[in-house]
Amino acid sequence: MQSVAVRLGLVSVAAIMVFSVWMIMARDSEESTEGKVVVHLYTAEQDSITSVAIQATQGIARFALNANVWTFEDPEGLAVNIERWGGIVLLLSGPQIERKLGHVKNLNDFGLDTPTVVDLILDDDSRMRVLIGDRTPDERHHYVTVGDDRELFLVNADWGNVLNALVEAPPYPYWYYRVDPKQVRVLEIDQDGERSTMFLGIDPEQPDRGRVLIAEATRDMTTTEYEQALSLVGGPLEIEVLQPGDLTDFTRIPATPTMTVRLTYQLSKPVDGRSDFSTVYAIGAPTADGRGYYAATADTSFQLVFDSVWVEAMAALSHALR
Repeated sequence: MQSVAVRLGLVSVAAIMVFSVWMIMARDSEESTEGKVVVHLYTAEQDSITSVAIQATQGIARFALNANVWTFEDPEGLAVNIERWGGIVLLLSGPQIERKLGHVKNLNDFGLDTPTVVDLILDDDSRMRVLIGDRTPDERHHYVTVGDDRELFLVNADWGNVLNALVEAPPYPYWYYRVDPKQVRVLEIDQDGERSTMFLGIDPEQPDRGRVLIAEATRDMTTTEYEQALSLVGGPLEIEVLQPGDLTDFTRIPATPTMTVRLTYQLSKPVDGRSDFSTVYAIGAPTADGRGYYAATADTSFQLVFDSVWVEAMAALSHALR
């Protein structure tokens, strides 16, 4: 069993949008139907890619395929966010060349003296390196080279932008973030067939102390209720990640969870026109030692264990509000 501390402050969530993948694929498809021969910078089968390292000016991100699950190498074994990782391996299988510029003497002129370096390892232990330089003046393409070859190509800027974003905003699962309570707009708790919906003070349409909705009736929250909610919306202090080999009891998350918690945060910066974001935790039975509760979320393929203090405080708050 692996323990992961929830330690990242949620200032903003910069999601890697799947629309970038579809933009690139759609463009490839359109040009193919027009009779243009499509040439790729390199070609790698998606299923053959086992490791990815991307080094940029902001840092480095490393990912590895373990038991058919893509995980971070740091933190080791942490599964990537399924929603944010979608389409990434397809992109890594090779971008279309938009234009071949030939061999150049001075790569520095194209930002390739300080490039983003993408290293791939395939299942036959072969390796591939791509250097991503500056964007072209019209911002539509990146200058790139492959390996030690000084031959210069142009590829769609979306391809390079998405890979750079993996370093700038790593695709951590949403539960991994320690949410800033000041960013939470709505807290919903479903338990025993009842729902408690708390509109907290960050919502400009609610009073500073917040309001609660129970069975279609609303009222102002008391100071005690409001402070209790704010103390919990940051998420569990301790989360354990169960690796596939740890799953010995398949009834721990029933079809109908014992409690469901939904958090909606206000984003510091809009992402693709969105000003807020929601995540849902489905919580099941307690662990045998009583120190935690089994939980699941849609953005990770691993089962989680939330600390019992947080889960039971959430349940107590829900009951107290009714």
